[in-house]
Amino acid sequence: MKKLILAFTSLIFSSMAFAQHSIVMKNGDKIEGLVTSLNNGVIEVHKNQTVSKINLSEVSEIVFDKPGQVVATEIGEKTMYAGAYMIRYKVADRIISKPPRIDNLTQKRGTVVVTVSINKYGNVVKATPGAPGSTTSDEYLLTKAKQGAESAIFNNVPTAPLEQTGYITIPF
Repeated sequence: MKKLILAFTSLIFSSMAFAQHSIVMKNGDKIEGLVTSLNNGVIEVHKNQTVSKINLSEVSEIVFDKPGQVVATEIGEKTMYAGAYMIRYKVADRIISKPPRIDNLTQKRGTVVVTVSINKYGNVVKATPGAPGSTTSDEYLLTKAKQGAESAIFNNVPTAPLEQTGYITIPF
């Protein structure tokens, strides 16, 4: 919880460019809007010229979306930051222990879904970018997404199958 608060406050106060945020409540409700402050355990959210105040103790998760980015999740999908990028991924019963290294040295934008195969030790043994859900076919972004996915390391599960498949979604 302390990491969440520190990450949240540093993002809010170190960057004056606000993005759309999604707040997932402990009861399962989801509130979307612009988070503008966190004071004394109360989060202030602006949406449609209305201000809502939410007690931090009622919050399960805060997702910092990029402007215009649609975040669609499915059951079992996980999210994490890889540098400045919020990635989504899903490989059954596995978590990323070392996030992918992602960079984009251009102004190109788009989302790339990379199908990955990992071994029981957590290493990515195959990465194929451009899976359904991708919003770009730009070769540069596909190459960067593939390189990023290949650099990820998942948790080691000695009893896992020799190879498991899943995906990593990388928004550029």
